[in-house]
Amino acid sequence: MRGIEILQCFDSGGGALGNAEIARRLSLSRPTVSRLCKTLVHLGYLRRDTKGAFRLAPKLLALNYPVLSAMPWRHEVLPPMRDLAAMCAGNASLGVMSGDSFVHIQTAGSPPGWPHIPDIGQTGPLHRSALGWALLSLLEGAEFDAKTAELRRLHPEEFAVFAERTDAAIARCRSDGFCVSYGDWRPNLVAASTPLGRTDDGLCVALACAVPRYRAVADYFETDLGPRLAEAAEAIRLSGVFHSGAAADRSGRTLARSS
Repeated sequence: MRGIEILQCFDSGGGALGNAEIARRLSLSRPTVSRLCKTLVHLGYLRRDTKGAFRLAPKLLALNYPVLSAMPWRHEVLPPMRDLAAMCAGNASLGVMSGDSFVHIQTAGSPPGWPHIPDIGQTGPLHRSALGWALLSLLEGAEFDAKTAELRRLHPEEFAVFAERTDAAIARCRSDGFCVSYGDWRPNLVAASTPLGRTDDGLCVALACAVPRYRAVADYFETDLGPRLAEAAEAIRLSGVFHSGAAADRSGRTLARSS
């Protein structure tokens, strides 16, 4: 477990960390960190750079392969994702729920000047993002209550700030099939998302499209892109890969009723 916590210290910036910084972040002794890092280097999950600091090693990517190979259906969604990304001149992302986050498992589109290009494996918050709200809308009953209780416990201040927006977005996913986020996760992005459903093995899956905020027009997201996303989700569900959840049934509980 401590080894995993060390790996989680490294962010998407790809920077190096020394023993002292890792020890500070995890409130561990430097000898303990040194011992754990030595083991991680031996296993191939960390490497030392030319200055002796630690960096994540490429072998970590091998851990992703068994997970991604168990999701062959994500390739079936790629063609409509490419069409959506081209249509909005932005980016399309397929995400699944994992703990208190969403995880990107497929992406399409990378227009010039893009302020933030999502990649496979990138994570984001469930409680303040369009993709996260769409995923939450797939939960219902005790499962929804348990997930919102988890988010409230892990992110008490943010949960309180975003609860009203989250509630409204979940309700909209269940009634209209999509929701929109105006910079709630990434301030320089506007995103719309639609819930797809659940896979046979229980994963909640949603699809999102985003464009830079400086060229985002609210009316376009509300009356054009959002409905198109919902229509695309309906077409994707016809493949039989995804099963209806609370969103597709237009039912389920909201944050207000689960608090």
